[in-house]
Amino acid sequence: MKDLLGNPHQIRSKVSNLRDRFVFNSRNFAISSGLMGGHSDYVKFIILGRSRTGSTLLRSLLNSHSQIVTYNEIFRNYNEPLWDANLPKSTKTLALMQERPLEFLESTAFRPFPRHISAVGFKLFYYHAHNEAWMPIWSYLKDRKDLKIIHIKRKNILKTHLSHKRALDNHTWVKTSAPIQKNAAMTLTYEECLKSFQGTIAWEKEYDEFFKDHEMIEVVYENLAKDFQTEMQYVQQFLEVDSKPLKPATFKQSHGKLSAQIANYDEIKARFMGTLWEKFFEE
Repeated sequence: MKDLLGNPHQIRSKVSNLRDRFVFNSRNFAISSGLMGGHSDYVKFIILGRSRTGSTLLRSLLNSHSQIVTYNEIFRNYNEPLWDANLPKSTKTLALMQERPLEFLESTAFRPFPRHISAVGFKLFYYHAHNEAWMPIWSYLKDRKDLKIIHIKRKNILKTHLSHKRALDNHTWVKTSAPIQKNAAMTLTYEECLKSFQGTIAWEKEYDEFFKDHEMIEVVYENLAKDFQTEMQYVQQFLEVDSKPLKPATFKQSHGKLSAQIANYDEIKARFMGTLWEKFFEE
């Protein structure tokens, strides 16, 4: 029976989350129905970056703060939007998101929230929202100088690339339990690694320039993974919320040295020695 229900700590955590979600949704319904006053004078922000750089960890930490609402990758896929529990789910809302995305941002994503909410944002990757219907989102965000940018980066792009390949292979993008998962070593090619290295650096520079007139901070995954409490103090200050200890809801999917995770590690490492990218192979 215990195995079916989970341990007491997990049960208490789930009950607490359900209770908090019920209260949150009830307040949102009351605000949208005119039964309760809300406000829009909160900090608006985006988590900018690419996949496998710690954006999910960062989002889970932010969402453990009672004053912050952080949506997922709401503009990831036009035909199959990654819906979010904090967004009202309906065919009307979906149509608004697809056909009038700027109105969706103003009226739905950045809608009035309960008074205790101090910051609202969402994840947006470099390659999101580049179809014709959603492309105006980028100009809209650039023109909103009150929008704050959290630019998340990962120093070791080889680990980013390996993590992306593994997630595609396992069809597992988020891990919510702590036990270490053992994965078979993967074979990488020089060409795909080089493309990933060059492409990621180009994206980072392009979007640093794109949002240069905004308040922006850089969060480095390696720092976040090493000591997230210290790193998140900095982020909380940036978002103008009360400083609180935060708790992640996700965990790393793989551990260990790169040489054990990449089947042809020595071969790939040799190809990159003497280049700008050799630092990614330091164990």
